[in-house]
Amino acid sequence: MKDYNPKLAAKKNNPEQLLIKNNRNIEFDRQFKRTSEQKLNQEYPNPQGFFNAEVQGVARAIVEKASSYTNKKKKGEINNAEYSAEMANIQQMVGNLKSIKNVVNANLAAYNNSLKNGTLSYGMDQFDEAVLVGLNRGEINLDLDEDNRVKLTGKANSALDGNFDVNIYDAINVPAPVNRIDPLNLLLDPYVKGIGLDSNGQPMTKVDENGQKILDTGDISEHKLDNLEFIQDAISTVGDPGLRSFLGDHMNLQNKEIKNLVEHLNFNDGDHEWRNAAEARAFQDLNEYIENKYQRQRKPHPDTLASNVSNQASKIAAAKQVVLEPDNITTPTAAPMAEPTVLEPQVAQEPPIEEVSPNLSPFTYKEKSKNKALELIKKYSA
Repeated sequence: MKDYNPKLAAKKNNPEQLLIKNNRNIEFDRQFKRTSEQKLNQEYPNPQGFFNAEVQGVARAIVEKASSYTNKKKKGEINNAEYSAEMANIQQMVGNLKSIKNVVNANLAAYNNSLKNGTLSYGMDQFDEAVLVGLNRGEINLDLDEDNRVKLTGKANSALDGNFDVNIYDAINVPAPVNRIDPLNLLLDPYVKGIGLDSNGQPMTKVDENGQKILDTGDISEHKLDNLEFIQDAISTVGDPGLRSFLGDHMNLQNKEIKNLVEHLNFNDGDHEWRNAAEARAFQDLNEYIENKYQRQRKPHPDTLASNVSNQASKIAAAKQVVLEPDNITTPTAAPMAEPTVLEPQVAQEPPIEEVSPNLSPFTYKEKSKNKALELIKKYSA
């Protein structure tokens, strides 16, 4: 990603993304473009209506099982130990039902809100999205299996792979929506501008190959570790959903490629160990962006400039046979002269000579001395 244009990236949808977009449009129309008759004749007033009705059905089944075990105990068909074990199982079923209900309702609400606002990412796994759409449509059911475990079962339809079976037991495995994130260069650009600068926004002071001070932000290779740490922080900031969005929405990778990258765990790119190959792929792209965007700043240090000016002034003075005295640059006479005839004082007086502290070196790095040197160069370079 040498250069990044979000608007241009959005126009470069690959054929796979067009399929995803069309599938989302169908679901959007089904949910939000209802006719007046449909609005008046609703069996379930919201997408979660199907699911909540099934939750109630499973809850009743659990209550009936508990009642059945109680009756069996009263009749002596099961002993106390068996009854306690079954009731513990009932409690676990109630807990699982509550967890799945809460997660499904939260994730469905989030998905439908993103669908309505058009913020869903192309990086979202299409198997996950198909499950949420199936829950919306009542095609995935909540039930108890033969071991009395709460589970989601049914068939979902991926926009890319068609129908597949769904069997979800744990609430943690219920899919959540993935939303589009802002381009990561909004985080990178300010960072790139500050590479190699000190707290005052100036290039760092270094020593060049000639042993002279220089202001230099350095070659980009000198900032390899800093760039790595910053990109790691950026990836951590957006999290796994943001990483998926970056790969899908901004790098335009195909859904299957993103899936393979995310599921390739503990990936080593030769220089660094990554949690998965998706992080390594994002780093490669973001690092390339930083390297392309970075512009090295290199200029002489003020101390070096002052020293060079002093040296130049000394060379010119030597060539002109001029003796430079400390803190007071004067031009000595070329040859001894006889004492002048004493004249009467004139009305116009010579201006007094400015006294200079003898503690100052001939060519300090102060602007005053620098100006003197510049004046000398100008005077004797003619």
